[in-house]
Amino acid sequence: MDWQFLLLNPNGRIAARDYWIGVAIIIGGNILADIISILGGLIWLGLIWVGLCVYGKRLHDTGRSAAIHALPWLVSFALAIVAVMMVGGAILSAVLSGGDIGPAMFLSAGGGLLTLGGLGTLIWAGYTVWLGMAPGQGGDNLYGAAPAIESGPVTVDPQPTAGKDDDRPG
Repeated sequence: MDWQFLLLNPNGRIAARDYWIGVAIIIGGNILADIISILGGLIWLGLIWVGLCVYGKRLHDTGRSAAIHALPWLVSFALAIVAVMMVGGAILSAVLSGGDIGPAMFLSAGGGLLTLGGLGTLIWAGYTVWLGMAPGQGGDNLYGAAPAIESGPVTVDPQPTAGKDDDRPG
């Protein structure tokens, strides 16, 4: 497997198997970015490019533009803006009420945050599974040749010739 092509090159096409390998690497990298706090942000920024390459090539294999990959990013960004507005509203309410806020307000703001975060995660998971399960286009398309399917060695039994020397039972 050409790891550089899979993870760093946005051009071409990849089959579902390579896509899932790339997704596993992205998930592992995100976990690593969370663990390593000092370099986590840089790792995460690099994973954005890796994600664009992996998801983009899989979109190419299905005959779609890699620009579609911007849609879950835009939805996630919009959900993050709404979440920040909700938290800001809760803080503003606390300040304007003179600190007289009940736990219900914080629970409602926190519940909204969890709902929006869960919705964003659900959208990404659905997009990832959909793309992994989508059939690739057979043959060449606008984005290149069909990816080669790697398989193990295949053995072919020779056909015995018909006649007296035939070892088949009779």
